[in-house]
Amino acid sequence: MRNTARITAAIAIAIAAVGGLHAAETDPAAPAAEPLSMQQAVDKALAQRPGEVIGTDRERKDGREAWEVEIRDADGQTWELYFAIDDGSLLYEDRD
Repeated sequence: MRNTARITAAIAIAIAAVGGLHAAETDPAAPAAEPLSMQQAVDKALAQRPGEVIGTDRERKDGREAWEVEIRDADGQTWELYFAIDDGSLLYEDRD
């Protein structure tokens, strides 16, 4: 009888722990991912537009904090790419 109670208690604790982990993954109030670093923004920009990075800056774009990465491609075209710092999404891309 004691073993059955211990096993039942262990199972209940395990289920509660797994449920708590799942809630943290889906809870909108859970802490956000790490903000996008400048180096991560540069890496994303180069993956999208290979070339030479000629400048970076932290700015606001469309009301959001963003990394601006300027790239000169192999054809000599200059591109500006803006990545949201909070989630890493591409906010804007333009050829200068």
